[in-house]
Amino acid sequence: MVNRLAIDIGYGDTKVCAAKDKYFKFPTAVSHKRQAQANFSKDDSYLFNGVKYNIGKQAMMDAIATRGFNFLVKYSPLLAFYAFGKEKLQSAELITGLSIVNWSERQRYFDALSKIVVNDEVVIPGKIILLAQGQGVINQYQGSKKGLICVVDIGYNTFDFLVFEDNKPKPDISFATKQGTNTIITDLQAIIKNRYDIEVSELEAKKIFEAKKMRLYSEDIDLSDYINDALNFYNNFIIDEIKSKRLDILRRASKVIFAGGGAYYLRDRQLPKNTLFADKPYEFTNVRGYYDYQK
Repeated sequence: MVNRLAIDIGYGDTKVCAAKDKYFKFPTAVSHKRQAQANFSKDDSYLFNGVKYNIGKQAMMDAIATRGFNFLVKYSPLLAFYAFGKEKLQSAELITGLSIVNWSERQRYFDALSKIVVNDEVVIPGKIILLAQGQGVINQYQGSKKGLICVVDIGYNTFDFLVFEDNKPKPDISFATKQGTNTIITDLQAIIKNRYDIEVSELEAKKIFEAKKMRLYSEDIDLSDYINDALNFYNNFIIDEIKSKRLDILRRASKVIFAGGGAYYLRDRQLPKNTLFADKPYEFTNVRGYYDYQK
């Protein structure tokens, strides 16, 4: 039996599925391991391309910026190794996805995962399947797939609008932009810097955004008013962006499925009757769909 693994390496979190209905995530955070004056703890770093890195929660305070496609290409082998380990990855069928924003450069991403070298260990997956971000959502949907169906996948760095007709992709009328929820997070970073003179990494700002508060000198600073206003603005932007680009498609679609971590922010919006949401948790819809692909 082929060992099947699915991974959705997002710019905010990496989502992982190694068995049906078993999934988890960790921050897509990578940082250089600093030299300590005295090393009195276990070294949990990973050697990659001659440099030691921390990954996940350990890396959040000084994480390398994660918004660029070059980051994804460079560090996806390290993140996959961290997620699964050598034994699972070796000869596995690895299924992942990529936003259509970067689809023209998909071969670079594919090649990066084809041979993984971490901690001087070489891992070669048996097969790599690369899907468009959003295809996992339609794979996961259990209802009728006849007619025109739109998928709105709101991620951290991109939002993708994919169209399917009778379960077949329609690339000519699909689109994606680099207007994911990170636009709110980077604004929050700037506000924290200006108001409190504190530098926080983008992923730390994401954590503050989710909590709607910040801990400063053992005191909670309430940021909910600003964050709620920013969310309302972003929600309006997403709806307006889709309408301005694909209003005719929205009107003709039998279903418009919202998914991705950004879908949580639209739950309380009044949306057209043909709109529905993927099964919760929304951020795992793609990776679950990747795992189930052609099974």
